[in-house]
Amino acid sequence: MQGSDSEEATGAASEAARILLVEDDELLAEVVAGLLAPLGGVRWTDNAEEALTLLPASSWDLIVADIELPGMNGIQMIERLKREHPHTSTLIVSGRASFDYAIEAIRAGADDYMTKPLEPEALVGKASELIDKSRASRAADHQVVLAVGAHPDDVEIGVGGILLRHADAGHDVNVLTMTGGEHGGDAAERAAESLYAAEILGAKLFHESLQDTEVGDRGETISAIKRVIDETGATTIYTHTSKDVHQDHRNVHNATLVAARGLPRVYCYQAPSTTVDFRPTRFVGIDDVMDRKIEAIGAFASQTAIRAYLDEELLRSTARYWARFAQSRYVEPLEVVREAEATAPAIPVSPGRPLPSTQDGA
Repeated sequence: MQGSDSEEATGAASEAARILLVEDDELLAEVVAGLLAPLGGVRWTDNAEEALTLLPASSWDLIVADIELPGMNGIQMIERLKREHPHTSTLIVSGRASFDYAIEAIRAGADDYMTKPLEPEALVGKASELIDKSRASRAADHQVVLAVGAHPDDVEIGVGGILLRHADAGHDVNVLTMTGGEHGGDAAERAAESLYAAEILGAKLFHESLQDTEVGDRGETISAIKRVIDETGATTIYTHTSKDVHQDHRNVHNATLVAARGLPRVYCYQAPSTTVDFRPTRFVGIDDVMDRKIEAIGAFASQTAIRAYLDEELLRSTARYWARFAQSRYVEPLEVVREAEATAPAIPVSPGRPLPSTQDGA
């Protein structure tokens, strides 16, 4: 049964829940999966370690987990997944009726706690309630993301991991590339590479045809960015930092800030041409998506063959450098231009701090 999906559902396919069951008792897992199957698709695994690897692959509506699992226990797993997937409801089940166990589970982030033997009607009712809670939370925090870059591969280098995390969280992800990058290669080839990279990121690609190395920061550029913002309904914007030696990057930054005036969330990312004046204050862990980011950058084969800054080892080393300011192995840094909402961003981030006055090793 391990690794299988039960697809039986009573509602429409679009309404079927995604449930992850973590239970090392195969007989009990069969029973629970059967009870929950009418709510949607049930995926079963017998250990927490595998469950954590499955989390980025789907927007789960509910995690049902035993406490006593081989290796990492259910409470430790809940602590981990709640940091990365705060909108996913979690139900802990245990053979122990101890009040202390229930308190420990709730403190770890579990949304509810049930004891074995499980009463079928109560289990299904509680699961339905928690699925509705997940969906309501996710809908309330839904983001439409737009990442703006001057050239093909700018966005992928700067925030490829962050965009993958947005996509994994169910957000609408869009990439706007302002030029064909013809100064660095064949524009048609680079356009095809951009489409391939967007597919890997789970993003919709918008591609303008402004002149490479001659992008301005006024009328035409502002209008192009504003048009895509209006078309997508973007609520979260990523763009170049102004601390950059490339004029196209600086001008896209300036134009984006004008086009995105009034939007609640605007962040700036680094590029290989960014200077040491780049001052990030938000550090986003991308451990689970680092390999996929490398894959997206690898889509630009015409550039990886000739650009030293696209060497995989250097890309990983850069992400490791910024991890010194966070609690992840790989990190993408951001300057915060505006973050108007009172609640935390939908993409969980590792706590960071402003950089010191010097950046050794940057």
